[in-house]
This record gives sequence, structure tokens and C-alpha cells, in this order.
Amino acid sequence: MKNKVLERSCVLFSIFLLAFPAICADVTITTNFEGGMLGPVEKLSETHFLCHVPGQADHDVRNRQVSWYSFCVNNARGRELTFTLTDLRGEYNYKPGGVCINGEAPPVISTDGKIWRHLASMSFDKVTDRASFTITPESDHVWIAHIEPYTASRLNQLLDEIRSHPDLRDDVIGKSVEGRDLHLLTITDPVRKETEKPVVWLMCRQHGWESGTSFVGEGAIRFLLSDEGRTYRKRVIFKIFPMVDPDGCAGGGVRFNRNGYDVNRNWDSADPANVESRRLMPEICATKKAMIDFGRMDFFLTLHNQERDEWLSGSEKHGQLAERFFTRLVKDTTFNPSAKGPVPSRHRPAQGRFSVYEFLDMQLGKPAFLMEQGIANSSKLGHLPTSADRLNFGRQLAHAMCEVVLEHSR
Repeated sequence: MKNKVLERSCVLFSIFLLAFPAICADVTITTNFEGGMLGPVEKLSETHFLCHVPGQADHDVRNRQVSWYSFCVNNARGRELTFTLTDLRGEYNYKPGGVCINGEAPPVISTDGKIWRHLASMSFDKVTDRASFTITPESDHVWIAHIEPYTASRLNQLLDEIRSHPDLRDDVIGKSVEGRDLHLLTITDPVRKETEKPVVWLMCRQHGWESGTSFVGEGAIRFLLSDEGRTYRKRVIFKIFPMVDPDGCAGGGVRFNRNGYDVNRNWDSADPANVESRRLMPEICATKKAMIDFGRMDFFLTLHNQERDEWLSGSEKHGQLAERFFTRLVKDTTFNPSAKGPVPSRHRPAQGRFSVYEFLDMQLGKPAFLMEQGIANSSKLGHLPTSADRLNFGRQLAHAMCEVVLEHSR
């Protein structure tokens, strides 16, 4: 009996010794993974950390945007930990900007880097421009991010999965600053002549932090390649840029390429035939050249995320098409606009500041539009948007785009 008691005591003591290092080990914060990004961290106490969010500035060291953080907390199990995010106020279009990270969009967390959920809340101090949240993890490691990440690796996995589809062509149209592939996907049934079909263009992920656009893009791609999408493949050509800033997606970027150029500005000045333009803005030059070389464009949409509200741009030359598309989106999708119709441009952009849709619409006369989707709570969804919501919206969006274009071409 004594031997059994002694044996049990030894086992319990061994378990205690194994657990003791984890209990006593310091909490650490790391960003050495795809999409990871955080600035200096100050340890205010054993369980309270002040996290500086670096944001990203452009080639003029201006227009710093603070819209992304992603980090992993280690040795976290069972501890009540508080994180305060600071340095959150930025600059936009050379003017003082607002605070993108606030209480309206609490962070997402994951115990494996794959399955994510929103925290219930995050407080925001308007005096100090600081946001704080508290967690008590049930695992040693927990990943925390502004919104659910969609990495360049996930896109590559998707492309590997679908590449053998007979109605898909994947062209590498160029390289990013850091040498990553820039993809252009063409989805259509090759049996019917391309000249008999309208051409729809979709652009995703011009800005690294806007991962919601990648989930929407994936949802659209999967729908178009499905049995349900076969009818549209026979009647429409879809051209999709799934990730225009892969460097930002891989490195935790926000808005600018690795040379500091906004991938949704400079569209009027970037020249694919100019060596220096191709060096500084390879992403813009490659996508711009692909569209111009192909020539045909019956509809173009670029997808974006912002903190709150949703809207669709208007068009200088294609206002009726914008109205029809807006009406269908409101009726048939989870698009939740804050305006009652397409939003026209307030003024003509300055030279060198044209976005992609402004360049296509105002300078080339193409039916080009921009859509913004918010990351805060959606009254139409009844909750904060999730990746599942974005994937589902991608299916709805592809359907709506096809129907509007086919109606317009009759």
C-alpha cells in the first residue's frame, strides 16, 4: 500500500514539474510568421502589455495608415492577459486621418492560426487613442489579428486545388517587388468563342490588410468553377486578379507596396512601358498592361475593406449600369450600403493620384466601379462579418455581376 501511495505521489510530482516551467515561463509575443506585424511591446506588468502598432507609410514617409496587427502570444494558458494597442492615429491623402483600430471592430483570435473567432469586445479611449482587450487563453499559444488573415500561402493552396479545372486558365502576368507571382485567372468555357461573350473583371487585395476581399474573391472563384456556375462560364468571360499585393499579404503590410507606392493610386502615371515605373510599381504596371492588352472590358469591380459602412462607387460614363448593379446587390446579396445609391466621386483626382477604377472610368471610359465593405458589425448580417460571410458574399457577387452584365449586353 505504501509503495502505491509513493508511486502515485511521484507521478503527481512529475506532472507538477512538467507543468511548472509553463506556469513560470514569461509570456512572449512573436510575429515571425506569414502576415505577422507588431511594433515594440512594453511590459507594463506580468500580464499587461502596451503594443505599438507600426502601420505603414508611403515612399514620401507620409500617409501612414494603421490598419493591421497580427501576433502570437506564447506561454499564455490560463493567464488573464491585457493588451493595449497604441500609435493608432494615421494620415490619409496627406491630411490628418482617423483611428482605424477602435472598439467597433474587436480583434479575432485563434488557437491554431486556422480557425478564428471575434472577441466579444474591445474598449477604446478617445482621449489617448488607445484600444484595449483582455483574454484568458485555454492554450499555450494564441494568435491575435485585426481581422481574419488571408495569406499568400492560402491563395497558392487554392490555385493548386483548382488549377486542373478545364475552364480555368492561370497566367502569371508579372512579379511583385519581392519577386512573388502576380496571377490573372480566366474562367470561361473555352468551347464557345470568346468574342461572343461579355468580359467581367474582378480585382482583389490591392491593399495588404484588406483580407476580406480575398475571401470574397475565393468565394466568387469557387462559385464560378462549380456546377452551379457552369451556365455563366458558357456565357461570360471572368478575369480575376486574386491578389495584387502579395508582398503586403506575406509581410503584414497595410496599403503600400514594398517601394512605398499605394497599389490603388498612381494608375494614371504608372507606365508599363517605362523601366522605372516597372521597378517602382510592378504590381500596377503588370495588372494595367494585362487589362489594356486584352482590350475588352464590359464590367470591372475592385474590392476593398474599410472600418465601417459599405458603398459602391458611381461612374462618370456608366451611371445607369451602376444603378442597376447597386439595386441587384441590395436585393440579392448581403451588401449593406450606408448610402441610397452609388456614390459619385466628389472631385476629379489630382494627377498621379487616380485609383484603378477612376483611371478606367474617367480616362478610358470603361464601366469600372469600386466596392467598400466594412469590418464592423453589419445590421444586415446581424453580427461582425466572418470569413464564411465573405465567402458566401463572393458567390452572391459573382452571380449578381454576371446577371447585370448579361442584361446590359442584350
